[in-house]
Amino acid sequence: MAEKDPLAILFGSPARVKLLRFFLFNPSKVESFEDISRRARLVRRTARTEMSALERAEVIKKRTIYIEVPGKQKKLKGVGYGLNTQFPELQALQTFLFETAPITGKTVLKHLRNTGTIEFLAVAGVFVRQFEHRLDVLLTMKKLDENKVANAMRALEAELGIDIRFAAMSTDDLEYRIGMNDKLIRDVFDYDHEIVADRLHLRDQLLIR
Repeated sequence: MAEKDPLAILFGSPARVKLLRFFLFNPSKVESFEDISRRARLVRRTARTEMSALERAEVIKKRTIYIEVPGKQKKLKGVGYGLNTQFPELQALQTFLFETAPITGKTVLKHLRNTGTIEFLAVAGVFVRQFEHRLDVLLTMKKLDENKVANAMRALEAELGIDIRFAAMSTDDLEYRIGMNDKLIRDVFDYDHEIVADRLHLRDQLLIR
């Protein structure tokens, strides 16, 4: 029986595309099946079917992880899943899935529109194809509701199938961090990024090139 081309297995359902984005855009992450299916908001049966397909295609690999269990001092050994960084078509897949997904600053702005008045929003990391960046989204709001922001970002993660690292803070906190040349701020603005909203007129302070 002829061997199947791994690429022929890859695209079969929206759930599979979500999982592909999760692994391809988070290349260093290794997580349990339960955490991955929860992040992608997939039912276990669907997640199991699609992850089995990705494993057969050799896009992902099983790895040993150690899981914290409430009430136990010692972590338990378990099975995790992570990207196979030796997959020969890795870069081409990353590029293709990035270009065909609505992974833009405007998408973030749209998802946050019901959480309050955004005073400053910048995107970096996965939104500018820097998949190992420390932070993807930095925002401040006039009246910050951390729960609303977190829920909006989790919904965006599930829709896009990516893990988003974000920081939400008050305007005073952001301005203080800029004045102190804070590492978190520099980790965003010293590298590729996009300012999506700037009601505070901070571009000059940040010495944007």
